Amino acid sequence: MEPIEFIAPWYYSTYFYIFFLLCCWITTVYYIGSNGQKLLYNKTNGPSQVFAVLVTAVWAVMIGLRQIARDFGDMRGYAGQYTNLVPDFIPIDLNEEWFWRDLQVFCRTIGMNVHEYFLVISLIYFGGMLICSIYVVRKNLWLAMLFFFTAFQTFTFATNGIRNGMACSLILIALAIMSEKKKLTFPSAILMFLALGTHRSTMLPSAAAIASLYFIKDTKIALRFWIASIAISLVTGHAVENFFAALGFDDRMSTYSAGQYDEDVAAAFSGTGFRWDFLLYSAAPVAMVWYVTRRRRFNDLMYNVIANTYLLCNAFWIMVIRASFSNRFAYLSWFLYPVVIFYPLFRMNIWKDQDRRTALVLFFYSGFTFFMFFIYYFGTTGFRGFDQYWWRE
Repeated sequence: MEPIEFIAPWYYSTYFYIFFLLCCWITTVYYIGSNGQKLLYNKTNGPSQVFAVLVTAVWAVMIGLRQIARDFGDMRGYAGQYTNLVPDFIPIDLNEEWFWRDLQVFCRTIGMNVHEYFLVISLIYFGGMLICSIYVVRKNLWLAMLFFFTAFQTFTFATNGIRNGMACSLILIALAIMSEKKKLTFPSAILMFLALGTHRSTMLPSAAAIASLYFIKDTKIALRFWIASIAISLVTGHAVENFFAALGFDDRMSTYSAGQYDEDVAAAFSGTGFRWDFLLYSAAPVAMVWYVTRRRRFNDLMYNVIANTYLLCNAFWIMVIRASFSNRFAYLSWFLYPVVIFYPLFRMNIWKDQDRRTALVLFFYSGFTFFMFFIYYFGTTGFRGFDQYWWRE
């Protein structure tokens, strides 16, 4: 396969965000006039279900077959790594990210070019979101995927931090299966093992999910730990980061915490210091968990596992928030952000006019992502090459 050339690399994010923004707002208009709970009691597989699968497949292909360009961050590095790879299988080494390398070797062995290789990664990334949605909210697949696609971090980890994104999508499937079965099943364990072999940092959400299933079943404990993590981070500063780095959790963490990047490089990706803006963004699912489980007193084991996994992982990130590139660690919780938000909307009888309120949540949720996209690109790069757009030519 050849790369898609009818979309210039700097246009990709614009097309992506505007397309899904329009989808969200059209969907909002459709549901905003409902005073009932059709979404909650939806028992049919309508055309929107098929449309959700088709849209997911189309965008997975479009992003997978994007051109290799500097606009996609680490993509050129991964492309060079794949092109120069010697396709020899080696024994599994648990100290290395063996599955990532074996996937590369397999793709090279069967003759895939670099674009087909990126397509495989994209299909796994978006496919994980789709499969998770099927397990969690099968009857509202279109809306669930809109929450995934318009999440603040989705496009970034589809095109830049692709290994982290792929690993977390494997965890999404594992967590959905484990939560539904109410135990750690063999498929879930295998998927977690593969995720660990893709990106070792997924040890955190895997451990948090197992702990949430068997030990920390009450969201009250996880909520208190999340609040405590803010105080710990503010009081101890870099001490906690150095502690986790010394544990060997992830070699990249030692590098990031040690500040081995100059200020310009760090600022280009995520910035440093205590990120109050990131903390505020992370607090929305926390508020949803508190409202559903503490204020409204819903006790759903599947949701408790998902919510506690998010809270524990996000609390870890808060404690290392000052590290350069800390948004890479934030993604270890943010990949669950859409699920924590949409699960109660489709599975719990929270409000009498739940359709309308769900539409409003989707409106503001997607609106925030587009607002941040616009502010970032307009404020730093002239709206992603604003002077190169057709109306300026």
